[in-house]
Amino acid sequence: MKRSARGRVLHVLSIVFAVLPFAFAVIRAIGTGGQDLRYIWVALAALGGATAVVAAAGLHRRRRNAGAALFAAMFVSATLLALVAALLVGTIVGAGVSVVASAFGFCSAAGYQLHVLALDQRRESALLVCRLACVCSRPRPVPSCGADRNTLGDQ
Repeated sequence: MKRSARGRVLHVLSIVFAVLPFAFAVIRAIGTGGQDLRYIWVALAALGGATAVVAAAGLHRRRRNAGAALFAAMFVSATLLALVAALLVGTIVGAGVSVVASAFGFCSAAGYQLHVLALDQRRESALLVCRLACVCSRPRPVPSCGADRNTLGDQ
């Protein structure tokens, strides 16, 4: 089934958000002549944190109103893993590493959340088509005038 225009936009945005930390990491690596690859590890850790939450929560089995809770869990997990990765590769603890980790965590969580919304949009479109097909293929009931009912009482 083809995606709707809204589904395509959400899918493209999900890819853009997921790629942003890696783009920043590559720009940083090129800017330092390939000497500083720490942000690549931090970006991988942030994506891994969001992925772990999605895997644990079950991307396809979530309830409709669980979007905010899923996003919050992905954001916290991605940010914490990004902080741990930054510390493991030798970054000094400070406001800068917290900002980078939270930005990478936000981008990873937003990418997954937009992907989930794009999937929901596609499911809703498929469900609508299925419902229309069922309604259209069902024989229409003929209005009854009561002649088919037993009008004589106990017979």
